[in-house]
Amino acid sequence: MYFRRTGKGFPLVILHGLYGSSDNWMTIARQLSAQYDVIVPDLRNHGRSPHHPVHTYAQMREDVIELLNTLHIKQCIMLGHSMGGKIAMQIASEAPGRLQKLVVVDIAPVNYSSLTNFSHIATQHLNMMHSLLNTDLNSFTRHEDIVRYWKKDIPDINTCQFLLKNLQRKNKSFEWRINLRALAQHLPHVLNGTDTFSENPVIHVPTLFVKGENSDYLQPEMFSQIKTFFKTLQITIIPDAGHWLHVEQPERLLETVKIFFEKE
Repeated sequence: MYFRRTGKGFPLVILHGLYGSSDNWMTIARQLSAQYDVIVPDLRNHGRSPHHPVHTYAQMREDVIELLNTLHIKQCIMLGHSMGGKIAMQIASEAPGRLQKLVVVDIAPVNYSSLTNFSHIATQHLNMMHSLLNTDLNSFTRHEDIVRYWKKDIPDINTCQFLLKNLQRKNKSFEWRINLRALAQHLPHVLNGTDTFSENPVIHVPTLFVKGENSDYLQPEMFSQIKTFFKTLQITIIPDAGHWLHVEQPERLLETVKIFFEKE
């Protein structure tokens, strides 16, 4: 796995979400580097990490544990956003001794694809993936033209700008950094990914769940289910933020996690 590392102190591992990369979290990582040894990997099929046809939570969990072993990190704090949050929760379930504390950012241990009230989330992802798969990158030379093409399926300009980070220049056109085919094939699994919790349902790692006030991914009706899994639990809501809290409200998110990290 490709990873970025900054700072000194107790190890802190940050796991990005779907379509993300380590680059998305480096501003926050640098601000935490005065107190922590911050490691931010690119998960498989993302960023500069290798592409692989398999993209399951079980494999991503093992990727992260292998990285910890390679870096001789016996225990760390872990922060995971969205897909990265589900990976972190599975590590807390399968290997709780590896985590001193856990922060889960705007995701819940639920199967979103099976929730009627949240079917629009799955629909949004499917529309997004459809648009990306049908983008002929050889036909574009400018980012703004790609955004204009995407907007018929992805109306939110901030999401389009976020997705642009997955492109890199190839001659006069572009190519994908992400393994788009593998991500599309495994999208239903990514939206689910809760199988571990049925095996080891009780997690005693001190855990903070952070919800974006305007996000649909983590809703109050999910809190009771979360409390059945996590026995040492805190839930915080960041105002004026959607799903990408680290972009929309980075200072508030940073303040929230710092308080949790420093709490005995």
